[in-house]
Amino acid sequence: MITTKFDVKKIIQLISIPLFVYLLSAALGAVSFIRADAFIKADGQIVRVSPYKNIALRQILEKLGIKLGENDIISKDLDKPLAPLNSAVITRVEKEYKKINENVPFRMTWSRNYNSNLRKTQLQKGVEKTVTKEVIETLHDGVLFNREVLSEKSIAKEYYRLALLTKDGKIEKIYDLSKAPSMKMVSTAYYPGDPLAWGDGTITFLGRKMQRGVIAVDPAVIPLKTRLFVAGYGYGYAGDTGNLIKGMRVDLGVNNVSEEPPWSFRDVTVYILEPSETH
Repeated sequence: MITTKFDVKKIIQLISIPLFVYLLSAALGAVSFIRADAFIKADGQIVRVSPYKNIALRQILEKLGIKLGENDIISKDLDKPLAPLNSAVITRVEKEYKKINENVPFRMTWSRNYNSNLRKTQLQKGVEKTVTKEVIETLHDGVLFNREVLSEKSIAKEYYRLALLTKDGKIEKIYDLSKAPSMKMVSTAYYPGDPLAWGDGTITFLGRKMQRGVIAVDPAVIPLKTRLFVAGYGYGYAGDTGNLIKGMRVDLGVNNVSEEPPWSFRDVTVYILEPSETH
């Protein structure tokens, strides 16, 4: 039988040394933590502050000259101290009243293609809306956070427009007929080889081929080389004149003599689109 004797005093000495080191380290850590700074983030800046055990965050802000707006948000309790290593984040909140106009693009409800007058065109009828909203916008640090709609009013505008098409049917240009100048005029019609037409009736005043879509005008009323649209007739180009075409008169080019009567001495609306060297 073997008996081992322990020296209690030595054991206590051996244990007490690391225990003392641990307690000292913990105490120093606690002191370091207590002395550690805290942070206040506001207006794009970070302010380092020494936390005070018995001083509320509200007082710290006052000391630093940082003021809170009525709607501003802060991430920590203003009535409590700011703990070491903690951050108090201030979000600046602004509210703005605005009137906003939003345009809803043209929505086509009806269309008609014209393929026989000089070039392909499409008459379009549709609706365009303007929506007016009264809103309150909430901004967080200058960035839109929320938009509350107080009221909304919609105004719809129905109108016609003319689209010029390429040979493969793609839209080349659009004219808003509601904005184009227009005139009430009296029409007659003529055709290639018409004995009453200028010259032999096959070449226009501008020296171009006479064809459907060419319109004879009084240059004092409608300048030559002007793109036109005539309700019911279609697209046209002011490319000719005539001895009898004076004042509020137009002579509409048609294909043949059988197409002439429906346009003889008829009241028409002529829309002025734009000057152009080509039809």
